[in-house]
Amino acid sequence: MRHVTHRAPRGLTLIELLVAITIAAFLLVAAAPHFSDYVNNSRLREGGTTLQTEALFAQSEAIKRNRIVRLTTNGSTIQVLEAQDVAAMTLLRERTLAGGVTAAAATVDFTPRGYPVNRAVAPPVDFVAAAVDLALPGVTCSAEQRCPGLRIDAGGGIRLCGNKLSGC
Repeated sequence: MRHVTHRAPRGLTLIELLVAITIAAFLLVAAAPHFSDYVNNSRLREGGTTLQTEALFAQSEAIKRNRIVRLTTNGSTIQVLEAQDVAAMTLLRERTLAGGVTAAAATVDFTPRGYPVNRAVAPPVDFVAAAVDLALPGVTCSAEQRCPGLRIDAGGGIRLCGNKLSGC
């Protein structure tokens, strides 16, 4: 004679499933504001990286071409132009900032040596020849919402500050 044992059925009960779904919903509600900050910070950082890349491109093109090259920003558009002859500038590259990010209007001309043109006009504050800050409409820059800023030093150094509010 065989002895037959019955195993208890495996799986979740309806009550266990509802408790798990309720806990997950509370966690999502608690994380939502932080997720929004994360998304906004990511968009701003991506815009800052794009702006820094274009500034480095403009500087390297000025050196390579041995001509004045201009970097312009206006809203979400970044342009790099050969500006040796201001009356007949040639567009080298144009990029658009993604995710609604905007850049303050600015123009920086790089000399054939890679320096910003306006560095010899007057001693710049903290040796910064140009500053371009980024923003996202509807977002107030703070410690949680970090709005980056591009700084071009009088000596030609190009750096991206993580937050323009914290000693960029």
